[in-house]
Amino acid sequence: MIRLDALLKKIEILECNADLSTEILDVCTDSRRAVSGVLFIAIKGGGHDGNDYINDAIEAGAVVVVTDDESVARGTAAACILVRDAREAYAFIASNFFGNPTDEMRFIGVSGTNGKTTVAHMIHHILSANGIKTGLIGTIGNIIDGVREETDMTTPDPYEFFAILRRMRDAKTDVAVSEISAHAIYLKKINPVIADIAVFTNCSQDHLDFFETMEKYSEVKRSYFTRRHAKTVVINADDRTGIEIINATDANVISYGIKNPSDVFAVNIRADISGTSFFANIFDDIAEVKLPMAGIFNVYNCLAAMTAARLLNLSLHDTAEAAGTIPEIPGRFNVIMTPKCGFILDYAHSPDGLKKILSAAKKITKGRLISVFGCGGNRDRIKRPIMGRISADYADITILTSDNPRFEEAGDIIGDIEKGIRGIASEHLSIIDRKEAIERAYALAEKDDLVVVAGKGSEDYMDIKGVKYPYGDRAVIEGLCKSTEI
Repeated sequence: MIRLDALLKKIEILECNADLSTEILDVCTDSRRAVSGVLFIAIKGGGHDGNDYINDAIEAGAVVVVTDDESVARGTAAACILVRDAREAYAFIASNFFGNPTDEMRFIGVSGTNGKTTVAHMIHHILSANGIKTGLIGTIGNIIDGVREETDMTTPDPYEFFAILRRMRDAKTDVAVSEISAHAIYLKKINPVIADIAVFTNCSQDHLDFFETMEKYSEVKRSYFTRRHAKTVVINADDRTGIEIINATDANVISYGIKNPSDVFAVNIRADISGTSFFANIFDDIAEVKLPMAGIFNVYNCLAAMTAARLLNLSLHDTAEAAGTIPEIPGRFNVIMTPKCGFILDYAHSPDGLKKILSAAKKITKGRLISVFGCGGNRDRIKRPIMGRISADYADITILTSDNPRFEEAGDIIGDIEKGIRGIASEHLSIIDRKEAIERAYALAEKDDLVVVAGKGSEDYMDIKGVKYPYGDRAVIEGLCKSTEI
């Protein structure tokens, strides 16, 4: 139980007819979860308006209603609070309900189109390896008190987000690391948190089904890297949006990169399929890093993670040593060697992500490069032919297949991708069944060839017509290994 006045701290209230001493049992935004003693927040969503369900919540026992709809606030007989922005109020109410857990932990937010998961996991590992108790919130799972838990959202909604942070605080966590999605920024999920460090990886085309234009998408990304959200920002100086952030932010800035002048940079980069070595210069202190991950993009990811660790006063020596022991991150440039050829399994599902993966793979393969990928249904259609062209430009053979078609026909999605391939000489095939597509790639592969399977990473399902069927790329590849073992 918590008093209403404690729940409303730091919220812009326009009108209130509720007794501020009211004891609140819980908080909810879904009238179906309402019980006696809860506070109900009416949120306007893409498909539903919580204001339409206020009476249902009251009948179920809600004692106070929060809304940003003036007519609704003045038309209900219930105890009601009119706020400027219900979404932002929801985030602050959730944080207050769980005791504002980030007040007692250091917080690192990681945002960007690609690399969020890898950077967050790198930071988690480097800090943990040096005895700093660290929690993680992200796409492929949360880690609380050393235990990994499954999740279905990059940045959870406020109630779950602050509940997780409270559990971290109760476990005496020193640092919480969280991926911060563009949707979370736009929907103000994390507004109550002022990060000690906010890391920007990059910005490239993605999620235009939601944000509509790259300008709007980039603007949302940029909006997170200000003093309003973070004390210090760590920014990729080799990214166009990164440069815009560096030039505009009012927060303390640390830049990292490889091409442009930066506070943190890498030189003497050498890579093969087993990993990458380079010398990192961080604040004019230099150390060799032997990263067990391939790809120039992982050098960027590692520089970002090491910079965050150094800002938390870890020595460069200890930071570099820990970077050399970073474990494989599920679905992120995972190398799987089969008796016949090599596979790279990766989550890349945007044009820039696919380009980086195929470019890195091209540099380390001795034979042909075979690309297997698809695009998700009911998502940004504009990127489909772009990704087709990228694959045709880099891969010797492209095999187009399914990747969570959702409520679209997989064949129609493949047809969109093919528009970017037409007229290009490189070979391509279309095989809707993803398992069959991977098997065909394996059959076509010869010694020294490399097969990149992109788009799903560590996902263990295929989303078709609202049903998530069990499916995993790794399981298919490992099955191929067993079938050819001697």
